[in-house]
Amino acid sequence: MSRSPGRRSLRTLGIACLALAPVAASFSLAAAPAQAAGTQSYLVTFVARQCPTYQDITANLARNNIQESLQDLGADTAYTSGQPISPSVETPHQPNCTALTGWDFTFGNGINGKTPGTNLSRVSNPVSPPFTTQATTPLLDVNGNPTGSTIAGAVTTTLTSAQVTQASNHQLWVQGGTATDPLGTATFGTRYAFGALRCAIDNLNGDNVEWVGFPSGQSHVFCYYYAVDQKPQPGVITIAKTLTGQGSTTPTFPFTGSVSYNPGGAFSVNAGSSVSFTRDSNVDWNFQEQGTAGYSFTRIDCSSRNADSTFSANGSVPATSATFLTNDLVTVNLAPSDVATCTYTNARNATDITVLKQTVGGVGGPFPFTVETPSHVTTDLSATTTEEGVPVEACPTATVPPCDVPDTPLAFPADYLVSEIVPPATGAGSWAVTAFDCNGIPQTPATPVGGVVTQTVVVTTNNESMECTFTDTFTPTASITITKTTTGSTGTTEFDVTPVTGGDGASDVADPVYSATTTTAGVAAVATQVSGDYSLDALDLGQYSIVETGPDDTAGGTWAPKAITCNGTASDPTASDVLVTLTAGDPHVTCAFTTAFTA
Repeated sequence: MSRSPGRRSLRTLGIACLALAPVAASFSLAAAPAQAAGTQSYLVTFVARQCPTYQDITANLARNNIQESLQDLGADTAYTSGQPISPSVETPHQPNCTALTGWDFTFGNGINGKTPGTNLSRVSNPVSPPFTTQATTPLLDVNGNPTGSTIAGAVTTTLTSAQVTQASNHQLWVQGGTATDPLGTATFGTRYAFGALRCAIDNLNGDNVEWVGFPSGQSHVFCYYYAVDQKPQPGVITIAKTLTGQGSTTPTFPFTGSVSYNPGGAFSVNAGSSVSFTRDSNVDWNFQEQGTAGYSFTRIDCSSRNADSTFSANGSVPATSATFLTNDLVTVNLAPSDVATCTYTNARNATDITVLKQTVGGVGGPFPFTVETPSHVTTDLSATTTEEGVPVEACPTATVPPCDVPDTPLAFPADYLVSEIVPPATGAGSWAVTAFDCNGIPQTPATPVGGVVTQTVVVTTNNESMECTFTDTFTPTASITITKTTTGSTGTTEFDVTPVTGGDGASDVADPVYSATTTTAGVAAVATQVSGDYSLDALDLGQYSIVETGPDDTAGGTWAPKAITCNGTASDPTASDVLVTLTAGDPHVTCAFTTAFTA
């Protein structure tokens, strides 16, 4: 089983839990106990910067439409997953940004949607008063010790014992500004727009709320906020999709354009629905439909709610309302506080059988098909998927979608036979036809005969357009084996495994936890599963993070990491996590962890 890259689950990838006891060279990643007298203090330094443009700010790790800046940001991140935020990285990569004194930061215990009237996320149960950046504050190292230098536009706070417990339980969150005033208008008016926020070890998505956590052995972290010195004047661009013609399916139509922050500007719209983007005004934004197998473009109708935004395509004169009869790149010059809407109309192709293929659990191909008419004329087709859950049309050899097969009116009433030759199993897993429907009506997949699944398509009316979708599910056989060796003593270690890439699961899928107890020093113990909704014996191909917890230090001595090797490749034993990549060429990985006890 795999897991989708959900917002909160991905934020925890590649990071360690809090290790509060100040143990020298400790590798314990156990959850933090409450602070007591004489225990380690945990500190957060909040830093605010003002930048001339959005492009002066580097992006967070993920470029996607969770990003809440009104324009896309500049260069890609300089960080790797799980790397703590640091002035040594921020300062050289934002050379045009300067200190911002008087900016607020607010703690909370979760995410509570967006502040009304803005596109900015806010924390739940905000802590008052907020932390306000000062002209300068002492610059501390990763353990909270003074370095002798100062940092401008910053403020440092020491966590309370309750906040330390929240951090250890992934419940300490921070936002820029306050829950009711995320852009600091009470102090700065409408001068600043949101640029970016990255905090501690959470810099995945580009929104206004991040999580505070501490890497093992580190008791001081930084949160950096970037404001753009431009008055925020947002508007909304809405792209809607309507469909004409017979059939009950609701296909997805792919688009690309600058309006989307996803890689390559990709996004999609389902038939009968719409997507909206909050973007900066007085900027040209564009988009174009890429086409979906079995459907033909009809028209685009664009309008401005306030008659302020303008639309153009293929050199046309910009206008506040427009109809385009060709599928050209549409450009919208968005006006402040306006809603610019473009509705795309498509028609289902008629008088044909369209064979679609979608895959779950992976992508692949080519998947061979044949279509046999009542007169036993056959047509050979094939399809290759490139994205899970996105249907592609099966076409004759040397052609590409869209393609209509057959291209003459269907006979009626008559039965057509559509067959898929299921690809044979490989070392990485196997394919099986798990769903089949025609015009949105599910049918039970036929039993394979000799590796071929044959479905009967019944045509009952004249000129009926049949759209039939085969869904194949990939069952992987990739695996991770974990062993633990201890020297100097014996003990119990837990391993938390979290998917970094790949994905199917819902946000409530519990990732596996494994445990290994050594009984003889120097002899490896194989970790076994203690919890989780799936095991490491049947994984999707992709990248996984392994976080080791324990053994715990005792009054008699301490534990320290000595070695980590995965399939013979050594990793840094002091790293907060180990990243394991399962590929079709190397689907089975064994990771050996070694820890030494010193009395």
